[in-house]
Amino acid sequence: MPLLRTGVAIVLLTVLTAAVYTVPWLAIAQSVPQPVPHGTEPVYVGLIEDDRRQLTRLAEGIPGPDPVPNRNITPYFVRDLSGWKPVQQLNQKIKWTIAFDGKNLGEVESEPIPAPQARPKGVWGPLCVHSILTPLSKGSIVGKAEGDPRGTFNGNYGVAVRRPFVVVSKRNFSDPDHWKRSKLPDEVMGQVRLAFRGKFSHVRQCDASGEPLKHDFSVPDSEIVVVKAYGSNKGAFVVETQLKNHHCVFNMNGPELQLLEGDQWFYASPSNDVFHLGRDWDLIDAGDYDGDGKSEIIFYAESEDDCCVATEGYILFWDDFQRNVRFTWSEK
Repeated sequence: MPLLRTGVAIVLLTVLTAAVYTVPWLAIAQSVPQPVPHGTEPVYVGLIEDDRRQLTRLAEGIPGPDPVPNRNITPYFVRDLSGWKPVQQLNQKIKWTIAFDGKNLGEVESEPIPAPQARPKGVWGPLCVHSILTPLSKGSIVGKAEGDPRGTFNGNYGVAVRRPFVVVSKRNFSDPDHWKRSKLPDEVMGQVRLAFRGKFSHVRQCDASGEPLKHDFSVPDSEIVVVKAYGSNKGAFVVETQLKNHHCVFNMNGPELQLLEGDQWFYASPSNDVFHLGRDWDLIDAGDYDGDGKSEIIFYAESEDDCCVATEGYILFWDDFQRNVRFTWSEK
């Protein structure tokens, strides 16, 4: 189930309905889900991503292929008896199942890269990174470049980056909650608009010089539009909104100004209780990665300072969006 960031992103991903890409380093496997019940053995969840070392060289102006040729696996989350938590280290070979849209795209094996090699000087990101061992000889590489250098998943690199794919250390790839692109019911949209106004209660437009006005803007219903909505078989929704006229608009959050040019994500429960999730996120996928019969959902998230991405990472929601775990790093 894919996604992307609006505002600074030009290309919008349609994650849950996206086509399954050809995968090189795997034998294409069955599409019938084979969940593994959650037990005492930890379950690791990682992401196949473009090599940050090669992205950094491109961003520094060193000539090279764009998109970069190499992809790695970064282990991000682990589920044990205490729940989901960020991965600290995974110093062993792992055989992963590639999960996408409730399907098994195949298997790939990885081994850890020594930390000084995985993140040399000048390269930002996680220290625990794995190289892919399975031969890259079975077709085109997973995913496609999003094309716009200002687009999705690319932090401060300023180059095209391919979308990440979820990998799981057990064969847990099904999506029992069946998250799919959906049309948002009018009554849910009404609650989303109320939640938007509750979260962003002091919206300020700009004057002709680009400076925020001193008075609040009363946001009409027509200004809060749905970019994408996904519904589950439980009657829940995750909703990506954006202001129709979203250029040079802010929210006054205490003494600070929040830029509202991007997107805003909300969760609507089956009983239509709506709360704000975050801003400027991209939806990666949904799946029952720990085999407990409920789907988890993973987002890519960025936060910005005045001009650049300040932090970057991933967020995994679980237990019907009641809990979440984050893995983020500084881009400075």
